[in-house]
Amino acid sequence: MSKILVLAGGSVKGAFQAGAIKALAEQGFQPDAIYGISAGSLNAAYLVNRIGQQALATGHVSFAQAAGDLWDFWETRITSPDSLSKPLSIFELGWSALKKKFKGLVSTQPLRTLLEEELSPRNLNASPVALKIGAVNVIDGGMHYVDPSEEAFFDYLMASSAIPILMPVVQINGEARRSFLDGGLRDVTPIRKALEDGATEIVCVSCHPETIEGGMFDTGDLLALVDRVMDIAVNEILNADLRETMLINSTLPIDGSPQAEGPFTGFQRVKIKNIRPIQPLTVDMQHFTKLDIRRMLEVGYAVVKSQA
Repeated sequence: MSKILVLAGGSVKGAFQAGAIKALAEQGFQPDAIYGISAGSLNAAYLVNRIGQQALATGHVSFAQAAGDLWDFWETRITSPDSLSKPLSIFELGWSALKKKFKGLVSTQPLRTLLEEELSPRNLNASPVALKIGAVNVIDGGMHYVDPSEEAFFDYLMASSAIPILMPVVQINGEARRSFLDGGLRDVTPIRKALEDGATEIVCVSCHPETIEGGMFDTGDLLALVDRVMDIAVNEILNADLRETMLINSTLPIDGSPQAEGPFTGFQRVKIKNIRPIQPLTVDMQHFTKLDIRRMLEVGYAVVKSQA
Protein backbone atom coordinates (compact mmCIF):
# COMPACT_ATOMS: atom_id res chain seq x y z
CA MET A 1 0.00 0.00 0.00
CA SER A 2 1.42 3.40 -0.88
CA LYS A 3 -0.67 6.54 -1.32
CA ILE A 4 -3.35 6.88 1.34
CA LEU A 5 -5.96 9.62 1.36
CA VAL A 6 -6.89 10.32 4.99
CA LEU A 7 -10.21 12.06 5.67
CA ALA A 8 -10.87 13.50 9.12
CA GLY A 9 -14.21 14.01 10.85
CA GLY A 10 -16.23 17.21 10.67
CA SER A 11 -19.99 16.64 10.36
CA VAL A 12 -21.47 18.72 7.50
CA LYS A 13 -18.08 20.41 7.17
CA GLY A 14 -17.29 17.29 5.18
CA ALA A 15 -18.35 19.37 2.18
CA PHE A 16 -15.00 21.15 2.53
CA GLN A 17 -13.31 17.78 2.02
CA ALA A 18 -15.31 17.10 -1.12
CA GLY A 19 -14.14 20.39 -2.61
CA ALA A 20 -10.53 19.70 -1.64
CA ILE A 21 -10.69 16.17 -3.06
CA LYS A 22 -11.94 17.42 -6.42
CA ALA A 23 -9.01 19.83 -6.64
CA LEU A 24 -6.54 17.09 -5.64
CA ALA A 25 -7.94 14.79 -8.33
CA GLU A 26 -7.61 17.51 -10.94
CA GLN A 27 -3.94 17.79 -9.98
CA GLY A 28 -3.49 14.09 -10.72
CA PHE A 29 -3.62 12.64 -7.22
CA GLN A 30 -4.74 8.99 -7.21
CA PRO A 31 -4.90 7.14 -3.87
CA ASP A 32 -4.36 3.43 -3.35
CA ALA A 33 -6.48 3.52 -0.20
CA ILE A 34 -8.83 5.91 1.56
CA TYR A 35 -9.18 6.02 5.35
CA GLY A 36 -12.00 7.95 7.02
CA ILE A 37 -13.50 8.95 10.34
CA SER A 38 -17.01 10.38 10.87
CA ALA A 39 -17.89 12.63 7.90
CA GLY A 40 -14.59 11.51 6.40
CA SER A 41 -15.78 7.91 6.51
CA LEU A 42 -18.90 8.86 4.54
CA ASN A 43 -16.83 10.67 1.91
CA ALA A 44 -14.37 7.76 1.78
CA ALA A 45 -17.14 5.19 1.34
CA TYR A 46 -18.80 7.24 -1.40
CA LEU A 47 -15.54 7.57 -3.35
CA VAL A 48 -14.64 3.87 -3.04
CA ASN A 49 -18.19 2.89 -4.02
CA ARG A 50 -18.00 5.00 -7.18
CA ILE A 51 -14.60 3.59 -8.07
CA GLY A 52 -15.89 0.05 -7.57
CA GLN A 53 -18.89 0.86 -9.75
CA GLN A 54 -16.56 2.08 -12.50
CA ALA A 55 -14.40 -1.03 -12.23
CA LEU A 56 -17.40 -3.33 -12.58
CA ALA A 57 -18.89 -1.37 -15.49
CA THR A 58 -15.82 -0.71 -17.62
CA GLY A 59 -12.76 -2.25 -15.99
CA HIS A 60 -11.21 1.20 -15.79
CA VAL A 61 -11.34 3.71 -12.95
CA SER A 62 -11.13 7.49 -12.77
CA PHE A 63 -10.55 9.06 -9.38
CA ALA A 64 -11.23 12.46 -10.94
CA GLN A 65 -14.70 11.28 -12.01
CA ALA A 66 -15.41 9.84 -8.55
CA ALA A 67 -14.29 13.12 -6.97
CA GLY A 68 -16.59 15.07 -9.28
CA ASP A 69 -19.45 12.75 -8.37
CA LEU A 70 -18.76 13.36 -4.66
CA TRP A 71 -19.01 17.13 -5.22
CA ASP A 72 -22.33 16.62 -7.00
CA PHE A 73 -23.54 14.32 -4.21
CA TRP A 74 -23.05 17.04 -1.62
CA GLU A 75 -24.72 19.65 -3.80
CA THR A 76 -27.76 17.58 -4.72
CA ARG A 77 -28.32 15.15 -1.83
CA ILE A 78 -27.18 17.01 1.30
CA THR A 79 -29.17 20.20 0.98
CA SER A 80 -30.59 20.69 4.49
CA PRO A 81 -30.50 19.09 7.97
CA ASP A 82 -33.48 16.94 6.95
CA SER A 83 -31.18 15.16 4.49
CA LEU A 84 -29.26 13.64 7.40
CA SER A 85 -31.43 13.55 10.50
CA LYS A 86 -34.85 14.21 11.98
CA PRO A 87 -35.31 15.87 15.41
CA LEU A 88 -37.24 13.77 17.89
CA SER A 89 -40.33 15.19 19.57
CA ILE A 90 -40.36 16.24 23.23
CA PHE A 91 -42.59 13.25 23.93
CA GLU A 92 -40.17 10.83 22.27
CA LEU A 93 -37.20 12.28 24.15
CA GLY A 94 -39.01 12.25 27.50
CA TRP A 95 -40.30 8.71 27.05
CA SER A 96 -36.89 7.35 26.01
CA ALA A 97 -35.27 9.02 29.04
CA LEU A 98 -37.88 7.62 31.44
CA LYS A 99 -37.53 4.10 30.02
CA LYS A 100 -33.73 4.35 30.00
CA LYS A 101 -33.73 3.76 26.26
CA PHE A 102 -32.20 7.04 25.14
CA LYS A 103 -31.47 6.99 21.42
CA GLY A 104 -30.06 10.44 20.83
CA LEU A 105 -31.66 13.81 20.25
CA VAL A 106 -32.29 13.10 16.57
CA SER A 107 -33.16 10.13 14.40
CA THR A 108 -30.50 9.27 11.82
CA GLN A 109 -32.83 7.23 9.63
CA PRO A 110 -32.58 9.81 6.80
CA LEU A 111 -28.80 9.29 6.72
CA ARG A 112 -29.19 5.51 6.77
CA THR A 113 -31.65 5.69 3.88
CA LEU A 114 -29.29 7.97 1.94
CA LEU A 115 -26.36 5.60 2.38
CA GLU A 116 -28.38 2.55 1.37
CA GLU A 117 -29.51 4.38 -1.79
CA GLU A 118 -26.00 5.51 -2.73
CA LEU A 119 -23.75 2.65 -1.63
CA SER A 120 -23.60 -0.99 -2.63
CA PRO A 121 -21.62 -3.76 -0.89
CA ARG A 122 -20.87 -5.17 -4.34
CA ASN A 123 -19.34 -1.89 -5.53
CA LEU A 124 -17.40 -1.35 -2.31
CA ASN A 125 -15.84 -4.80 -2.43
CA ALA A 126 -15.06 -4.55 -6.16
CA SER A 127 -13.03 -1.36 -5.79
CA PRO A 128 -9.28 -1.54 -6.45
CA VAL A 129 -8.93 1.35 -3.97
CA ALA A 130 -8.96 0.03 -0.40
CA LEU A 131 -11.18 1.51 2.31
CA LYS A 132 -10.97 1.65 6.09
CA ILE A 133 -13.29 3.49 8.47
CA GLY A 134 -13.07 3.87 12.24
CA ALA A 135 -15.54 3.95 15.13
CA VAL A 136 -15.20 3.83 18.93
CA ASN A 137 -16.57 1.05 21.13
CA VAL A 138 -18.16 2.99 24.00
CA ILE A 139 -18.07 -0.08 26.26
CA ASP A 140 -14.31 -0.67 26.24
CA GLY A 141 -13.24 2.68 24.77
CA GLY A 142 -11.27 1.04 21.96
CA MET A 143 -10.87 2.29 18.41
CA HIS A 144 -12.04 -0.21 15.79
CA TYR A 145 -11.29 -0.06 12.06
CA VAL A 146 -13.18 -2.08 9.46
CA ASP A 147 -13.24 -2.49 5.69
CA PRO A 148 -16.15 -3.36 3.34
CA SER A 149 -15.61 -7.10 3.82
CA GLU A 150 -17.08 -6.67 7.32
CA GLU A 151 -20.64 -8.06 7.29
CA ALA A 152 -21.93 -5.19 9.44
CA PHE A 153 -20.04 -2.54 7.47
CA PHE A 154 -23.07 -0.22 7.09
CA ASP A 155 -23.64 -0.29 10.85
CA TYR A 156 -20.01 0.66 11.46
CA LEU A 157 -20.37 3.42 8.87
CA MET A 158 -23.36 4.83 10.74
CA ALA A 159 -21.49 4.51 14.02
CA SER A 160 -18.41 6.27 12.67
CA SER A 161 -20.43 9.46 12.17
CA ALA A 162 -22.70 9.15 15.22
CA ILE A 163 -22.06 12.34 17.22
CA PRO A 164 -22.29 11.51 20.95
CA ILE A 165 -25.58 12.51 22.67
CA LEU A 166 -26.88 14.08 19.47
CA MET A 167 -27.13 10.75 17.63
CA PRO A 168 -27.96 7.23 18.83
CA VAL A 169 -25.38 4.64 19.80
CA VAL A 170 -25.11 1.95 17.12
CA GLN A 171 -25.15 -1.65 18.34
CA ILE A 172 -23.51 -4.06 15.93
CA ASN A 173 -25.84 -7.03 15.39
CA GLY A 174 -27.84 -5.82 18.39
CA GLU A 175 -25.04 -6.74 20.80
CA ALA A 176 -24.75 -4.35 23.77
CA ARG A 177 -21.04 -5.11 24.17
CA ARG A 178 -20.51 -3.90 20.59
CA SER A 179 -21.94 -0.40 21.02
CA PHE A 180 -20.22 2.17 18.83
CA LEU A 181 -20.10 5.94 18.34
CA ASP A 182 -18.19 8.56 16.34
CA GLY A 183 -14.58 7.57 15.71
CA GLY A 184 -13.64 11.18 16.40
CA LEU A 185 -13.87 10.43 20.12
CA ARG A 186 -10.43 8.81 19.78
CA ASP A 187 -9.01 9.53 16.31
CA VAL A 188 -10.41 12.59 14.55
CA THR A 189 -8.12 11.74 11.68
CA PRO A 190 -6.85 8.20 10.96
CA ILE A 191 -3.43 9.52 9.94
CA ARG A 192 -1.60 7.46 12.58
CA LYS A 193 -3.41 4.35 11.31
CA ALA A 194 -2.23 5.12 7.77
CA LEU A 195 1.35 5.45 9.01
CA GLU A 196 1.09 2.15 10.91
CA ASP A 197 -0.28 0.41 7.81
CA GLY A 198 2.80 1.23 5.77
CA ALA A 199 1.80 4.22 3.67
CA THR A 200 4.58 5.75 1.59
CA GLU A 201 2.62 8.96 0.98
CA ILE A 202 -0.24 10.44 2.98
CA VAL A 203 -2.57 13.27 2.03
CA CYS A 204 -4.71 14.28 4.99
CA VAL A 205 -7.78 16.50 4.58
CA SER A 206 -9.20 17.94 7.80
CA CYS A 207 -12.28 20.10 8.29
CA HIS A 208 -10.99 22.24 11.14
CA PRO A 209 -8.26 24.91 11.17
CA GLU A 210 -5.46 24.81 13.72
CA THR A 211 -7.26 27.23 16.01
CA ILE A 212 -10.96 27.82 16.53
CA GLU A 213 -12.39 31.26 17.09
CA GLY A 214 -15.11 32.49 19.37
CA GLY A 215 -18.61 33.00 18.07
CA MET A 216 -22.06 33.70 19.36
CA PHE A 217 -24.58 30.90 19.79
CA ASP A 218 -27.45 30.20 22.13
CA THR A 219 -26.02 28.22 25.05
CA GLY A 220 -29.57 27.32 25.99
CA ASP A 221 -30.04 25.47 22.71
CA LEU A 222 -29.01 21.89 23.50
CA LEU A 223 -28.26 20.93 19.90
CA ALA A 224 -26.16 24.06 19.35
CA LEU A 225 -24.32 23.45 22.62
CA VAL A 226 -23.53 19.83 21.72
CA ASP A 227 -22.23 21.01 18.33
CA ARG A 228 -19.99 23.64 19.94
CA VAL A 229 -18.61 21.28 22.58
CA MET A 230 -17.81 18.69 19.90
CA ASP A 231 -16.11 21.36 17.77
CA ILE A 232 -13.82 22.28 20.67
CA ALA A 233 -13.02 18.64 21.49
CA VAL A 234 -12.55 17.65 17.86
CA ASN A 235 -10.19 20.55 17.20
CA GLU A 236 -8.00 19.62 20.18
CA ILE A 237 -7.91 15.89 19.32
CA LEU A 238 -7.20 16.67 15.66
CA ASN A 239 -4.24 18.89 16.51
CA ALA A 240 -2.89 16.23 18.87
CA ASP A 241 -3.31 13.50 16.22
CA LEU A 242 -1.45 15.54 13.62
CA ARG A 243 1.33 16.64 15.97
CA GLU A 244 1.95 13.10 17.20
CA THR A 245 2.08 11.61 13.70
CA MET A 246 4.36 14.35 12.36
CA LEU A 247 6.67 13.91 15.37
CA ILE A 248 6.84 10.13 14.91
CA ASN A 249 7.47 10.56 11.19
CA SER A 250 10.32 13.01 11.82
CA THR A 251 12.15 10.48 14.03
CA LEU A 252 12.13 7.69 11.42
CA PRO A 253 15.14 6.99 9.16
CA ILE A 254 15.50 9.77 6.61
CA ASP A 255 16.42 7.32 3.84
CA GLY A 256 12.99 5.67 4.03
CA SER A 257 14.25 2.39 5.47
CA PRO A 258 12.17 0.68 8.19
CA GLN A 259 12.82 1.66 11.81
CA ALA A 260 15.02 -1.12 13.22
CA GLU A 261 14.11 -0.93 16.91
CA GLY A 262 12.00 0.79 19.53
CA PRO A 263 8.22 1.37 19.75
CA PHE A 264 7.99 2.24 16.04
CA THR A 265 9.88 -0.77 14.70
CA GLY A 266 8.97 -1.33 11.06
CA PHE A 267 7.64 2.20 10.51
CA GLN A 268 9.01 4.13 7.53
CA ARG A 269 9.29 7.87 7.03
CA VAL A 270 6.66 9.06 4.54
CA LYS A 271 5.70 12.17 2.64
CA ILE A 272 2.78 13.84 4.42
CA LYS A 273 0.63 16.66 3.08
CA ASN A 274 -1.88 18.32 5.41
CA ILE A 275 -4.86 20.19 4.00
CA ARG A 276 -7.15 22.11 6.34
CA PRO A 277 -9.15 25.36 6.32
CA ILE A 278 -7.31 28.58 7.03
CA GLN A 279 -10.33 30.00 8.86
CA PRO A 280 -13.08 28.17 10.79
CA LEU A 281 -15.94 26.88 8.65
CA THR A 282 -19.02 28.52 10.12
CA VAL A 283 -22.17 26.52 9.52
CA ASP A 284 -25.30 25.88 11.58
CA MET A 285 -25.94 22.13 11.73
CA GLN A 286 -29.63 22.77 12.42
CA HIS A 287 -30.30 25.25 9.64
CA PHE A 288 -27.73 24.86 6.86
CA THR A 289 -28.80 25.31 3.24
CA LYS A 290 -27.59 24.45 -0.25
CA LEU A 291 -25.71 27.74 -0.26
CA ASP A 292 -23.76 26.75 2.85
CA ILE A 293 -22.80 23.44 1.24
CA ARG A 294 -21.74 25.17 -1.97
CA ARG A 295 -19.66 27.68 -0.01
CA MET A 296 -17.76 24.93 1.84
CA LEU A 297 -17.18 22.99 -1.37
CA GLU A 298 -15.69 26.07 -2.98
CA VAL A 299 -13.52 26.86 0.06
CA GLY A 300 -12.06 23.34 0.04
CA TYR A 301 -11.40 23.55 -3.69
CA ALA A 302 -9.74 26.97 -3.35
CA VAL A 303 -7.49 25.91 -0.45
CA VAL A 304 -5.96 23.07 -2.48
CA LYS A 305 -5.60 25.22 -5.58
CA SER A 306 -3.80 27.90 -3.55
CA GLN A 307 -1.24 25.31 -2.36
CA ALA A 308 -0.44 24.04 -5.84
